[in-house]
Amino acid sequence: MSTNEWDEYKRLVNPLKEKNIRFVQKKTNLVKSNQKKFDNSESIDDLDIMVSESWGNLEKNILKNILKGKIKISATLDLHGYNLNDSKRMVLEFINNNHKLQNRLLLLISGKGKRLSVNQGWKGIGKLRANIPLWLNSLALSDKVLWFDYAPQSKGGQGAFLIYLKKL
Repeated sequence: MSTNEWDEYKRLVNPLKEKNIRFVQKKTNLVKSNQKKFDNSESIDDLDIMVSESWGNLEKNILKNILKGKIKISATLDLHGYNLNDSKRMVLEFINNNHKLQNRLLLLISGKGKRLSVNQGWKGIGKLRANIPLWLNSLALSDKVLWFDYAPQSKGGQGAFLIYLKKL
């Protein structure tokens, strides 16, 4: 921009009259309306429809804070002793209820599954542990779950999942 253009610009601009002008952003109140209650059977069927293979991406600072324990776990669900169908229903209700309550970080304990023999490396994969990632990536929960991964060793390791929910 040349000096002539700058002078022309300064001549055309009118200064504000008041010097103490403040911009105030209005606070909006969250109004809870009578939302349509979801049909459990339809939503449970949607848990079988996969949306993606990805377990989600999380901003690295949020992930660091989760792993350091700076972001506290809001709710925990332990599925030890439940069968696959009951667990499926409980996971759906757990995620939906915590999303409504605006809880962000959840711990879902599935257990590591039945242990195999020494010949097979002592490792086993339980049905719940194998199915929970499928449910969390499903159509029914894709609008609520932002990210999930195995929990740190201190919280259950491969037998538990940390879940980070989207904002309401």
